[in-house]
Amino acid sequence: MRDTNRLAEIETLLSVIAEGSFSAAARMRGMTPSAVSKMMARLEERLGVTLLKRSTRKVRVTEEGARFARQGQAILEALDAAEHEASCGRVAGTVRIATSAAYANHILAPILGGLLHAHPEIRIDLVIGDNVSDLYDQPIDLAVRAGPLEDSNLMARHLGRSEIVEVMAPPRGDDPPPSLRIGFSYVRRDMTWRGGAPRLQVNDGATIAALVAAGAGVARVGRFTIARELAAGTVVPCDPHAEPVFEDFHLLYVGRARTLPRRVQAVLDYLAGHGRVDRAGAGSNIVG
Repeated sequence: MRDTNRLAEIETLLSVIAEGSFSAAARMRGMTPSAVSKMMARLEERLGVTLLKRSTRKVRVTEEGARFARQGQAILEALDAAEHEASCGRVAGTVRIATSAAYANHILAPILGGLLHAHPEIRIDLVIGDNVSDLYDQPIDLAVRAGPLEDSNLMARHLGRSEIVEVMAPPRGDDPPPSLRIGFSYVRRDMTWRGGAPRLQVNDGATIAALVAAGAGVARVGRFTIARELAAGTVVPCDPHAEPVFEDFHLLYVGRARTLPRRVQAVLDYLAGHGRVDRAGAGSNIVG
């Protein structure tokens, strides 16, 4: 029974009822009249009931056949609705996004309201942390990553380039410039972040930017994380004439874009358009 194509049987039965004969139904479905007749006979045998009354001129449906046909039609309509919703129907459900606190605070925070307004049935679950989330083993739909991409099996949408700047709080009066170096407590993939021996180590970039703004020391940060402070002069580049260096941001996902769930595709498209680190909407003085 498991090998029986029951949907094909239902569709064929409906065709026979609609056309009134095996031959007409066969022409509609691209089958032979004999194949249609045998399929209907097998269906009746399996169900143990007569669905169709046959004559030399016409096929008539029995009461049991009409009832089975109505239920079968409902099954086909429900299947069509399920396929439509999965492929191009409602944009609804939860989307889990793994991202750093820096990107969440400075890029996502200003735009998530617009995303949720545009898609009222979407729910967003942010997983915050600088650690690299495993999209294969964890229930993560999208991940924002900075720096070189190592996993070639993941699909990516580019979110722009952010300048990496070495900054400090401006010295006060005759005070010497801050010298304590602040850095990440884990190894960054991009060599640009490496250099010096930090006495203060932190595992997230947003906190490093906050420490610099508070005058705790010198650090390399993404410009978008400190853009307001740079504009206000409460933070200054250590070397205004230094050669600029940049870091790429990507939005990663598993699978091909055309087969993504609608909820994930909608968020992916929105962030690719509004969540770039090199656009004025992401903060002033962003270079890229």
